[in-house]
Amino acid sequence: MVLVGGCLPGQFTGPCAEAIGVDPIVEMPVLDVPCDVDIADPSRLLVTTTDFATGAVSVVDLASGVVDTDVAAATTDSVPAWHDGLAVLVHRFQYDYLEVLDPARDWAIAGEYALPSGCSDAPNPQSIAFGPDGLAYVAQLASPEIVVLDPRAPPSTALVDSIDIAAFGDTDGNPEASLAFTCGTTMWVSVQHLDSSFVRVGDDELVAIDLERRRALDLDADTAGPQGLKSAGEWLRQIRRDPGDPAGHTVLALSTGIERFDLATGTVEWAVAPEVFEDVGLDEMRLLQSFDVDDAGTLAYVAAYEQGFAQIRLWRVGLDGGEPTEPEPFAEGFDSVERTLELVGERLWYGSTRIGESGLWSFDVSQWPPVRSDAPLSLGLPPFSMVAIP
Repeated sequence: MVLVGGCLPGQFTGPCAEAIGVDPIVEMPVLDVPCDVDIADPSRLLVTTTDFATGAVSVVDLASGVVDTDVAAATTDSVPAWHDGLAVLVHRFQYDYLEVLDPARDWAIAGEYALPSGCSDAPNPQSIAFGPDGLAYVAQLASPEIVVLDPRAPPSTALVDSIDIAAFGDTDGNPEASLAFTCGTTMWVSVQHLDSSFVRVGDDELVAIDLERRRALDLDADTAGPQGLKSAGEWLRQIRRDPGDPAGHTVLALSTGIERFDLATGTVEWAVAPEVFEDVGLDEMRLLQSFDVDDAGTLAYVAAYEQGFAQIRLWRVGLDGGEPTEPEPFAEGFDSVERTLELVGERLWYGSTRIGESGLWSFDVSQWPPVRSDAPLSLGLPPFSMVAIP
């Protein structure tokens, strides 16, 4: 029998067992502030790197192209985040802890926080979001709990609470949470619905959580069972702000296409339908890897593997039927593992792990075809995951 989160499918033990299945509150959230998805006006890239034996962190100044290499150590499965002047590393599979780095002190460690779970010895944290209260909310793949902690408190007192989202799970009782972001006092977390062998058994959803009451929300009183916003595609893997919404309550998400979630109205539509990608051979769920959109909200840039995973190509495509209506490739010969694509102004940055081509490439996208840098910036170890930061 395959274990899920250290538990048999549909069975949880330990301190969280009594909380499993807490009923969500039936209501739509009221969004009164923009969602905290992407950093506004970034000037640097925070990059985790790894050769799968060791890991590190590098920082890239976007104006000068200067790289501060190996400013801190990381693991072989670390994804970066940023909040309130501090870097946060989410150390994922079988590491299961958070690390806070202070750039004002030469990227010294400001705190390390283990992520215990009553349901799993290895909860596998995936992402972190921050509420207006300054607390961190951690989504975990192998546990039906959102961990609530204070990233500025000593580790011994940092763990504040947990939020039960097991009601959104399938028959194994675990909703396999992944991406997370906040819109004021509302948190949104993507759930995947996988069986004990990680086979899809239901739709992906964005689940809403009221951070003040620390309860999940059921967004549809007329449908049996708790409801989030259902994805129109498969496997939500990256979320970006929608520049076309000045209120900041709409996000774009990469799945088998590019979806638009209007979080205020609870509607989901395609900005780029899967058929558009299928027409150029990108017709398998795992091929589309990462994306970003321009400041006007009219163009998307996408990194995608070709069939057989021989290489990654970079593409551009218009949103909402705009030009180009068919995805156009403009670079190839890359590999990557995680999300390593960021568009800042008219320069696209992409981190490749391919031997002989490893490092951070840049493209001037103000012209077509985009002009690629002569060589990649060295990041020390190959790039693993990155985010744009102030």
